[in-house]
Amino acid sequence: KCGTSWLNNLLRKCHAISLPPNKKEIHFWDWHYQRGYEWYIKQFDLFRRCPQQSCSNSDPSSSKPFYGEITPCYVVLPLEKIVEISRIFPKLKLVFIARDLVDRAWSALIMELRNQTSGLTAGSFADGSGIQTCHNARDPKKPKKSVMSVAQKRRMQELSSPSSQPDSYYMERLRNATHDSRSNYAKHLRNWYEHFPPETILIVDYRDIESDPRGTLSKIVQHIGLHEEEARKYVESLDDRVLGQRVNAATSDQLRIEDSTASIKSSQPSSSDYFLSQRPNLKRRMQKYLQHHAIEFNALLEEKGYLWRLDEYDGNGREMT
Repeated sequence: KCGTSWLNNLLRKCHAISLPPNKKEIHFWDWHYQRGYEWYIKQFDLFRRCPQQSCSNSDPSSSKPFYGEITPCYVVLPLEKIVEISRIFPKLKLVFIARDLVDRAWSALIMELRNQTSGLTAGSFADGSGIQTCHNARDPKKPKKSVMSVAQKRRMQELSSPSSQPDSYYMERLRNATHDSRSNYAKHLRNWYEHFPPETILIVDYRDIESDPRGTLSKIVQHIGLHEEEARKYVESLDDRVLGQRVNAATSDQLRIEDSTASIKSSQPSSSDYFLSQRPNLKRRMQKYLQHHAIEFNALLEEKGYLWRLDEYDGNGREMT
């Protein structure tokens, strides 16, 4: 929803940076904390080495890359978890990508609707009436993927389409504590600023990913620790197709569930932004509801010396004048 899948894919192409090899989001500090530090450590490839010229750790002779993970939900961690993280990783570098509040909320609401329609929850597979669950040939007890008929897919697409719900549904969900909390950028970032120096936190304007992906990526990897020249070489090694590839942006009206024999393409526009643009009353209601969060976040940006601003839905632009 805010470009983290884009960032995840690109950072995996950098030899000086090591992310967990098996998944993007580890969710240790919120979902799996009870599993303990040993479990957390095992999620990383600690035996990985990178070419000497590609590593910029504090120890010049070190061949270890920079280790990290991308779990967007961490921004809303409770204060006690942030304190613990700061104690264990005092030199941690943090990156927060800020998207327009209405766009981010709409994307989250559409993703939620899609997941509810498919019956999916975190870490589970679709396995309901009329849906066949395939199994791994080596382990019959282990689900592999769900297979649905073309008719079932079409029905799920219809139910997960943004046009399937009235405005009242989206406003009710937007007021839900989870969605409201994740729209309150300033509140949660201030918790992190309370325990990490300002120079360790980089706030990225989501629009820069679209307008200047190379420059934005270079800024991020330099913040992580790469030297300017190393960052330049890495970014230049990426072709435009890779840099422009957007993954899991949650803007599709389609439920992209495919099997090996069939897939369905919706005849409707592919971007859910289209649906919001066709519902101006809903968009205005969302803007009014989220406006105070935008104002508070822009105050934080000004306080921290950033020269750009999110839309406050009052006609003001992107940058300070």
